[in-house]
Amino acid sequence: MEAVLDVVGVALLMLGLLLATIGLYGLLRMPEIFHQVHPAGLITGPALVLILLAAVATRQAEIITSAALVVVFLLITSPLAAHAIAQAAKQRRERRHEEERLERVRDEAEGLDAEPPAADEEQERDPAR
Repeated sequence: MEAVLDVVGVALLMLGLLLATIGLYGLLRMPEIFHQVHPAGLITGPALVLILLAAVATRQAEIITSAALVVVFLLITSPLAAHAIAQAAKQRRERRHEEERLERVRDEAEGLDAEPPAADEEQERDPAR
């Protein structure tokens, strides 16, 4: 029975590490935060849960209890953290687009206020004319 528990513990640990490695690779490859949230969820979700479930193979009550508490904590906080990160990134993107729009409007308004260049200045800028 102990051998079976050891094999299950090693299998859970290896599967968790594999998922964490895949998630880390995806996290590094994705271009922006909205794409990075998914692999980050893979790391903090299934990968860590599997790694912590491998603690059962230790057959020590205090380690198993600690791992179970950490799993519960992760299952509660990971989705909340991912949502908060995505929400903040969305607000930052919207604010940046609004600033760019205001800058374009300001530039257009400044262009309308300026006087058209004189004919001599146009020829100096474009000698081909």
